[in-house]
Amino acid sequence: MPAATPAILLVTQYYRPELVGSGPYCGDLAEWLQTTGAPVTVVAGLPHYPGHAVFPAYRSNPPRRERLSGIEVLRLRHWIPRRSAAALRILSEAHFLLAGLWALVRGRVPRRPVVVSLCPSILTVALGAAARRGGRHIAIVHDIQSGLARGLGMVGSGVLVAAMRWCERTVLNRTDLVVVLDRAMRDELRLNGVVVPIEVMPIWVDTERLLAAPSARRTAPVLLYSGNFGRKQGLHQIVALAARLQRERPDVAIVLRGDGGTRDALCASIVAAGLTNVRLAGLLPAERLGDGLAEGDIHLVPQDPDAAAFAVPSKVFNIMAAGRPFVATALRGSPLWRMMEESSAFLCAPPNDARALAEAVLRLVDDPARCAELGANGRRFVEQHCAKPLVLGRFAVLTRMLAAPPPPRHTLVFEPDSEGHPYEWLCHLIDFICHAASAQTVSFIVAPALYRELAARIDDAQTDRVRILPLSLLAARLCTHRRLVISGFARWWWMRRYLARTGAQAGQFLSLDLLSLPLALGLGAGNGRRIGGILFRPSVHYRLLGAYHPRAREWLRDLRKAALYRLMLLNRALGVVLTLDPFFPRHAARFYRAGSKVRAVPDPVHPAVPLVDSDRALADAVPPGRVAFLLFGHLTERKGTLALLESLFLVPEGTASRVAVVLAGKLDPAIAGRVAALRARLAALQPDLVLEIVDRRLSTGEIEALVARADVVLAPYQRFVGSSGVLLWAARAGKPLLTQDFGMIGPLVRNYRLGLAIDVDQPEALAAGIVRFVHEGPHRFIDPQRARAFVARNTPDRFAELVFASVAEG
Repeated sequence: MPAATPAILLVTQYYRPELVGSGPYCGDLAEWLQTTGAPVTVVAGLPHYPGHAVFPAYRSNPPRRERLSGIEVLRLRHWIPRRSAAALRILSEAHFLLAGLWALVRGRVPRRPVVVSLCPSILTVALGAAARRGGRHIAIVHDIQSGLARGLGMVGSGVLVAAMRWCERTVLNRTDLVVVLDRAMRDELRLNGVVVPIEVMPIWVDTERLLAAPSARRTAPVLLYSGNFGRKQGLHQIVALAARLQRERPDVAIVLRGDGGTRDALCASIVAAGLTNVRLAGLLPAERLGDGLAEGDIHLVPQDPDAAAFAVPSKVFNIMAAGRPFVATALRGSPLWRMMEESSAFLCAPPNDARALAEAVLRLVDDPARCAELGANGRRFVEQHCAKPLVLGRFAVLTRMLAAPPPPRHTLVFEPDSEGHPYEWLCHLIDFICHAASAQTVSFIVAPALYRELAARIDDAQTDRVRILPLSLLAARLCTHRRLVISGFARWWWMRRYLARTGAQAGQFLSLDLLSLPLALGLGAGNGRRIGGILFRPSVHYRLLGAYHPRAREWLRDLRKAALYRLMLLNRALGVVLTLDPFFPRHAARFYRAGSKVRAVPDPVHPAVPLVDSDRALADAVPPGRVAFLLFGHLTERKGTLALLESLFLVPEGTASRVAVVLAGKLDPAIAGRVAALRARLAALQPDLVLEIVDRRLSTGEIEALVARADVVLAPYQRFVGSSGVLLWAARAGKPLLTQDFGMIGPLVRNYRLGLAIDVDQPEALAAGIVRFVHEGPHRFIDPQRARAFVARNTPDRFAELVFASVAEG
């Protein structure tokens, strides 16, 4: 049975009878919601937009309460500035907020189960938050004011812009849902720290009332701009266009229809340029919208490029519905540019380029067939994506869902690092939860550098339950600080903060190693919330895994870890602890009182990717007829880069002529000089040995091709603690490993017959291992069946399934 439709309070500074901007939008919204059975009350200001004077009918003794199309509208009297200025606009919006708060105190504004507030003004959303009183609150964001102010230079103070961003973040995080027009606006709010659910919902068009107008191409083509005359519209570009057309195509006329704060300046620019091909006109009544749009053969939609990511021109949807083509100014990758690619309904020209704009316009002026094609495409696009029943029907469903019981369990996954294992794990977890049948909500707290890439993995249908939330730059710096004490406490603090902000019940650290000190001190997550995570590098049990002779520093490290683990596991806020080391859970259960919390989780193998020709270039360059040894990844001293090069001097000459060694990956600058020196010496002393060093980051496809070409994969790590994805890369390709016999890697290689594990700390031993592979044959060191079994137990889906199951259990 569908949920009952709740009563709704719509809070907006703009409403009918305003003809452009937010007024018609809010009128449509209120009337549609009322037709679905939701009693709607509107709190609005006095109508004046786009001008600076209250409409004549509302100037003397304006109604405090009226009914428009069956909707009850409560009018607030607020100050309206006589000219356009950022400071004056902020004062006007603040006065509207104060007037609304006073009306709330006096009881003029009723309480409703659902409050909907419209932002081009964040202070209107603040008024909606004050009016909710226990209800649910939806904020519709059409303009991001801080972005517009910053991009357009409306305010000269960076402090004021920062204050606006803080206000937007604080107010929007106190709503239950934010609705934006496109993904770019969603991303901007996420990067500002907005953590509540964000839905992408386009402007709707009444396609039943606004029909496609037949083209009546005149002998003198008409270019039409219709709408607000404001700074973000970038109307100076039309003046430059008109000047060019007056010289080159005087037969083309331009009509500017509208009003707004820059009208006087626009008129002055037209007069100063001596333009006779431009005519100004006033706005038409709402019932003549279709006729007005049909007046233009081609429409113009200029934008200031610095505002393009923070506001979307709503007029474009009406233009497309009328079946008219248009030319917009937009940067590649901007929302309008992406819409052009999706709809094939209009053309884009670079902003502030009069020549490019004129060329785009004239291409359409001289090609009526292309105009008709674009117009038909636009009409089809809005019918499929922006039709009023489609968009407003979805909005009505959202209001009913908000009034329903609270959503299911909400979990945070916290990972501030941006490279290596954490990035791959985030991809696996996001892909798994997006395709899982589970109804739980998962928010991923990630490095700001990864936000856009990870957010692109989620389609719009999943954003209600799978969210990507970027850390601030300050939080990311603290959480990845080189001092482990600082990074550990920073991660604990920011996890607590995001748990409180989002209302999540549980948190999961992908790198729990750094949290051992805060958790050992008994610090929790607050309000009974549980936290868990993945231990990547436990090493206290290595003495039980084979020949392990700890050095003094390693002995102290293991002693410290053992003490912290013992206390950490006693922390009541800590639920299940996962570890990539399959040997550690048994050790923990044996030696720690709460060791039963520790469970093994597989290190996921990177899924195979399809290769393109460019991926194979490096692999194809490896000379045939030799045994190819591959070391890839971040080439550091700890990864055994120097030890490998030193071992190559000890390979006998007869064997060296059968060896090719490839080092592929970004070389650590700290060892670059020593690597160059060793390479030069090898060229002189081992001229028959082939050594290739590729000093750059490789794509996944390039690594895939290199591993497939290699005969042996090298992992000569220098007393490396923890797991390594290289084992999985090699096992998936059926290639043997030459790696360390230390910690957990050695037993894994032996147990699954993945290759040869030796004491790679010694160049002599490493050289002897290389000789064995050359003379005995690489295939003798790997059991393909057991290698496949190793890969099968380490799938990304199994990893993700166990991670989310541990959160639910904890």
